[in-house]
Amino acid sequence: MSDTEDLARGYTLVNDTQYNAGLFLLERLQVRPGEHVLDIGCGPGNLTAHIADLVGQAGTVVGIDPSPERIAIASSGPGPSKSSNLSFYEGRAEDLSRFAPASFDVVYVNSTFHWVQDQAGALLEFARVLRPGGRLGISGGSGDFVAAHERIKADVLAREPYRNFPEEAGPKFLKRTELEALLDQAGFSKRSFEINTIVKSARDGTEMIEWLDTSSSGKTYGAIPLHLRPRAREEMKLEWDKITTGDGIKMQMELLVTVAIK
Repeated sequence: MSDTEDLARGYTLVNDTQYNAGLFLLERLQVRPGEHVLDIGCGPGNLTAHIADLVGQAGTVVGIDPSPERIAIASSGPGPSKSSNLSFYEGRAEDLSRFAPASFDVVYVNSTFHWVQDQAGALLEFARVLRPGGRLGISGGSGDFVAAHERIKADVLAREPYRNFPEEAGPKFLKRTELEALLDQAGFSKRSFEINTIVKSARDGTEMIEWLDTSSSGKTYGAIPLHLRPRAREEMKLEWDKITTGDGIKMQMELLVTVAIK
């Protein structure tokens, strides 16, 4: 299932978790006035507009995302209309050929890298478009920690009949050692890592699944056909019900936060 306008618009209402994680990463990157920033996987562009305020009119910010629905929202938002230093394009992390070598001071990748299919190729592209001394910031789920939503998805989709439709382009959460190896290959020899432990709260399983649907552009159900998705959704909800308390759901997540220097 590809993204839809409803999912894209819904994301702007429920993405506080990703927004706050993005602010955490920005604090580590220390974006300064006058810098040129590329936001990979910008979604509806609310964080991108915030970065544009940080760099000011002397800087520039470009947001790219593979979802035309999310780019449409970003391009029509208040940020582009009030700021000449902010622009948005459809694009993928693996192909940044639109941009010249050494054209950015910062490449910013929040809650996105696990969806990139060619992660090694994307890191090479990040290095190409960064200026010497430029900074790469990545924040996303850690492969060294399995969150409840990953466990529930894997459990349900391993059942019949869903197991007959294997997911070919699912998320890949890298372990720190895996990411370090890819950074070495791309020429990022200087880097620091930090774990950002967060808690995602939801009233119930329905609210949690809504967040997952909008956050993943509809990929909560892997590759199973549309007619099976309502049934899978109900089975997932039953699993969420098992860990719902009187205070709702409190799901711990560990984000691997990386800052690397070219």
